[in-house]
Amino acid sequence: MNKELERKIAYWRCRNKSAIFIAKTLNISCEDVWRTVKDWKIKTQNYLSSINNDQESVIVPDITGLLKRSDLTREYAERLLSDKNVINYITLSKNDNHNRYMDCIRYHILLLKG
Repeated sequence: MNKELERKIAYWRCRNKSAIFIAKTLNISCEDVWRTVKDWKIKTQNYLSSINNDQESVIVPDITGLLKRSDLTREYAERLLSDKNVINYITLSKNDNHNRYMDCIRYHILLLKG
């Protein structure tokens, strides 16, 4: 999958869109979307496992605005991944297999990893 297509998939995942919507919008197969997202999950697994959150949070914070405002750049990824609400969200949601916002966060993690 080329980087520009991955970026477009991330754009729509950050807007909470389904794989079917993304596939139709980008004129690709759902399989391509799922394959890309699965690849992100594999590549970010160690990073997500290493995140420790000192705060105990029971309520999943609303980070929708932060994700929708993303310009999908490395600079924004740095800001996003240092936000305490995003860290709380990751801590509470990192094991959710079908979480579109976690897919968006995973893309930002990959931006940081280079």
